[in-house]
Amino acid sequence: MKLMRQNATHLRRRSCPGSLLIEVSLALGLTVMLALVMMKASLLAISGNQWTVMQTLTDAYLTRETALSNRIPWVDLTAAESLWPSIDASADQTVTLGKAAGGSLIQATLTRFRLDIASEVSTATNLSVIRLYSVLKYEIGNQHYVKSRSTLRMQ
Repeated sequence: MKLMRQNATHLRRRSCPGSLLIEVSLALGLTVMLALVMMKASLLAISGNQWTVMQTLTDAYLTRETALSNRIPWVDLTAAESLWPSIDASADQTVTLGKAAGGSLIQATLTRFRLDIASEVSTATNLSVIRLYSVLKYEIGNQHYVKSRSTLRMQ
């Protein structure tokens, strides 16, 4: 009996002396691969979130522009220093849309201009018609995007 135990112990030691190292290496490699897959999945989730945040910020800013164009007095629209100058005098300005999760500013370029619409009906009825445009240009990653809103005003 003692001889059998001694023989069994001897066989266990000689069977695979480096197998533990191989098993640990394979487990570590599998863990690294799993971690890389999880990191890629979370980066994809964040990039979709960035798109949604930018769309929400730009839509909110252009809604503000539409509200401003509806409530600005007619005299201020046609003045020389109007917020919506004629198309020839339009200029770009950098505006801040908000802040990202890390605290960095999200900026875009805003262009405002107006078009005076003259028609036979408006001259016969002494009606002035102006279309106000707000154009917002922004970037997400390396892609450039443009959104615009227009408002028709009459007096």
